[in-house]
Amino acid sequence: MTIQTPPSLPSEDAAWVRVTTPLSTQKLREFCRDLERFYRINPLLEFAQWRSIGPNHYALEAKNLSNGQQIATEMQLNETDNGFKITYTTGLKTATLIHIETQTDVKGTVLVIIDDYSGLPEAKRTQRLAEVDRSLEAWGQELYRYLHKWQRWAWFPPYRWYMGLWQSMKPMARRIAYTLIIITLFEFIAFLMIVGFWVIIDK
Repeated sequence: MTIQTPPSLPSEDAAWVRVTTPLSTQKLREFCRDLERFYRINPLLEFAQWRSIGPNHYALEAKNLSNGQQIATEMQLNETDNGFKITYTTGLKTATLIHIETQTDVKGTVLVIIDDYSGLPEAKRTQRLAEVDRSLEAWGQELYRYLHKWQRWAWFPPYRWYMGLWQSMKPMARRIAYTLIIITLFEFIAFLMIVGFWVIIDK
């Protein structure tokens, strides 16, 4: 689940989400370093292209389904003491901060994602409110589910293979694939029940 305790924000014009994770600080940092996977987990971001154009430097083209905006920007990943900072070359959003916090009372960590919009003058930000990214909460919820499942099943090779395939899918394709898997599973269970019934009858 996401935790709604306000973090320390870089500016007044910022949005944030906090996510509890079962990972250690080191494992969560390694997970976040894979920036393409990190962004593809966002269920409201439909990728058109992702390219590496230099060390920790990427180009992203996508559609943000939360606001209908097309995204075409370069992203620079920089490591910080408590996580990462991703800066953008275009768009209303100036940067995304990833903070990793330890938990003293329970096992695991807290992942904090902060979208900073303070790079433009306030008047220009007001004129471009349609570009505000409204996917942050959905992203946090999906990260929570992903990380808890990953902690439980990453040891299983077929699961890792499926998640690699899942990562490349568009959000709609993921929902369709999930539905087909559930239907197939129920059909298989029904088949086993019918076979078992006839085995009992034959005896």
